[in-house]
Amino acid sequence: MKKVLIGIGVVLALAIILGYVNRQSLFIFLMGSQIAPEQDFVQMPAPTPPNYSLDENWAALPSKDDPSDQMPEGVARTATDVAVFFVHPTSYFGKTWNQPLGDADANWVVDQRVLRHQASVFNGCCDIFAPRYRQATFFSFMDQSGNGTQALALAYADIVLAFEEFLNRLEQDQPFIVAGHSQGTRHATQLVREKITGTELEVRLVAAYLVGFSVTYGQLGTLPACDSPSQTGCAVGWNAMDGESGGAFGGPEKLLCTNPLTWRDSGDYAGHHLNTGAIGFATYGAALEGEDVSAMTVEAGIADAKCMDDGQLAVPNLRSESFPQRMGGSSMHVYDYSLFHNNVRENVALRARAWE
Repeated sequence: MKKVLIGIGVVLALAIILGYVNRQSLFIFLMGSQIAPEQDFVQMPAPTPPNYSLDENWAALPSKDDPSDQMPEGVARTATDVAVFFVHPTSYFGKTWNQPLGDADANWVVDQRVLRHQASVFNGCCDIFAPRYRQATFFSFMDQSGNGTQALALAYADIVLAFEEFLNRLEQDQPFIVAGHSQGTRHATQLVREKITGTELEVRLVAAYLVGFSVTYGQLGTLPACDSPSQTGCAVGWNAMDGESGGAFGGPEKLLCTNPLTWRDSGDYAGHHLNTGAIGFATYGAALEGEDVSAMTVEAGIADAKCMDDGQLAVPNLRSESFPQRMGGSSMHVYDYSLFHNNVRENVALRARAWE
């Protein structure tokens, strides 16, 4: 009996150890079981497609008063002719493969978190266009059956149509920036590669800000990686993590990594003194009790940065408690723009002026 109890104890101990070691995978599995769509993609009717000639199908437009217009105190606008096509990240966690355009919870996150804390970095110089689209649900990135791939393809088809309408609304030969985050960057990268590079549009592309996704150099088409603050016709991108190991992205190929404190495509360390201002917020999701979602408090010098060998961006020593949310691997995914808000704002204006 004693040997049996010892055996059971050993098995339980091993189970606890394996559970701890693989806790991220277990969390993803448990989360996935709660949000997985219950039908295959082909069995589930697609949501009504958007008509981008209607302003109501855009989260941000130059003619709209929306959170992408918000600026931190002390920032002024210096207008240029550059327009920005911004593709928002995943905000839909529903159990259909693609978001219905009217989903209130998903749209609230886009408006109050994404437009304010990501798209707004472009408003100091440029007009912002951000389409709503039938984004793939978050589970699509966990799916191994092929359904998620089809959901992402449907979302990308919306982005192509939105980009065509974006071009229709611009003046002839007007310069533009393509930008995104997370799922939005996945679509924006494909858009740059398939619809811009190698076409007459390439000369109008000021830069592509491909932030918060596993973008490799080979996925840029003929577009080079930016390697100076004022270079145009190139791409920047990074994935921030707390410390020098972990991260939510990575793989066999090195990721595109631009240090947003130096704007160099290198592994050189950049110190806190180069960080001109970060803007934190408590959570990516619904507003917390008593939270002022419109707050944009600037903290300078709180994040250093270094591109690691795998292409992820380390923040070795974060000096603020205003960025509490983490993904697996100590990833600071939701703060990719926020940690370097003023640096990005200044850089966008610099590239826009350089192009002109």
